[in-house]
Amino acid sequence: MLGWLKRRFDRAQTARKLYGSSVTQARRPTFYADWGIPDTPQGRFEMVVLHVVLVVRRLTREGAAGGRLARALNEVFIADMDDTMREMTFGDLRVPREIKQVTAALLDRHKAYSEALAEPQASKLQEALTAQLHYLGDSGQFDIVSLADYMRRAASALDPVPGTRLLDGNLDWPQPDGGTATQRS
Repeated sequence: MLGWLKRRFDRAQTARKLYGSSVTQARRPTFYADWGIPDTPQGRFEMVVLHVVLVVRRLTREGAAGGRLARALNEVFIADMDDTMREMTFGDLRVPREIKQVTAALLDRHKAYSEALAEPQASKLQEALTAQLHYLGDSGQFDIVSLADYMRRAASALDPVPGTRLLDGNLDWPQPDGGTATQRS
């Protein structure tokens, strides 16, 4: 019994570490200042989701352990969204409805981005990003080409990460601007 609890606690800690890394990367100024993603709660939400999707996509290739960690990462994301809404003074009755919408959006992005990343044509990912971000404003304001290129580079950077390293919560993100330096976590 204690072994099960320790494994569950360790998995939750690792999921929080991966989530923290995703949030840190999502806060990079390039997304907002250079590529036109609105620096609003909705724009930041989309950038965090984008990074969580990339990590979950990679974790699913690590079998049952990766699947459990991916599920824990999604749960950490949802819990953070709940906390954030409460800090933003959403009413207690409104938060569950909003969390239901956030969860649906997360699952929708998982499906759309994963399917688009599986396609060799760059246009598929650009179309998926445009469709998912349309509610943020005129799609002409976003540098979708750069964002799609970054997503492909980030997915390619995560793909060769050894499973044991990833399951320990360690990964490297590429620079959004195409530089070779990485942010390590």
